[in-house]
Amino acid sequence: MTTRVLDSSASLGALRRIVPGLSWRGRIFNLLFGLAGRIFVPSQPPAVAEFDFETARQRLQRTEDLMTSAPAGMQVEPASGAPVACDWIVMPESQADRVLVFVHSGSFIFGQSRLYQSLAARICKQAHATALSVDYGLAPEHPFPAAIADVAAAYEWLLAEGTDPARIQFVGDSAGGGIALGALLMLRDRGIPMPAGLVLLAPWADMTLSGRSVLTNARKATLANNIEIMMVCRELYLQGHAPGDPLASPVFADLEGLPPTLIQASTVDILLDDATRIDEALRRAGIDSELSLYPPMPHGWQRLGTLLPESRRAIEEIGDFIARRYGDRTDAGKRQVETLHV
Repeated sequence: MTTRVLDSSASLGALRRIVPGLSWRGRIFNLLFGLAGRIFVPSQPPAVAEFDFETARQRLQRTEDLMTSAPAGMQVEPASGAPVACDWIVMPESQADRVLVFVHSGSFIFGQSRLYQSLAARICKQAHATALSVDYGLAPEHPFPAAIADVAAAYEWLLAEGTDPARIQFVGDSAGGGIALGALLMLRDRGIPMPAGLVLLAPWADMTLSGRSVLTNARKATLANNIEIMMVCRELYLQGHAPGDPLASPVFADLEGLPPTLIQASTVDILLDDATRIDEALRRAGIDSELSLYPPMPHGWQRLGTLLPESRRAIEEIGDFIARRYGDRTDAGKRQVETLHV
């Protein structure tokens, strides 16, 4: 089966891929994930003032620990001297001069876990890179724009330590994608050199929740597609700040000057429109953007590692993109594709 590539702006190198097919493992996982969502998602989420985020953090941490299968050889060490809490994530294949600034997910209120570290490690293995995973300040203790400022500070620290920006790339997962975009906008406006590339995994980039997919893809009450829970997290993060601020909602920002970008999203993701609108905004700004739309999978399926073919395929694609931005020749161009010009 071939991958369809929709090239709507060949002059800018913009690509839209529709990744076909859903494996039988993927179908079974979707069924089980949907059942779990109906069991564990509350029918009436609490009001913001009543939300016990500390207990929620503990429960999520336990769940993610059960889900995590760290890749062999993964090493995690604190980044000594960094201005904010960060960890170095290293694999046997890692090269010291290839640095990924990894910005984890967690809906702005949940912290770094071994699940996210394992995702970063698998990307490092594929791209022969080393990751600096930023343990940014969480809401509500550290509201907007604290997380964005933390990621920007970590990048500036890398530059001050002598790392060439051409050897740095960003990877942002979900809420981490929105934070990564905000950090790059902050850095750009300060005149700081941009990194070589950016990878966004279903970025949460619209705090107004105005994307059409917020409604069309929220039919199932799953842990990943739940508008009420998203609204609670948003309020804890913004704490009264205007949700339409382009730094908080990069879908409304001028993205001129940002680095070439790969975006992945599932066709049933509640944040699908965030992904497609960021892709469109990048192309309007003249930035090379690649958007890959995967068959129905839950939000964050890339974190499942080797469990599903869809996860392995996504990580391979991420690794190929990162390697190309470092100047490597990969076998990505050898894959058979059907190109449609629109």
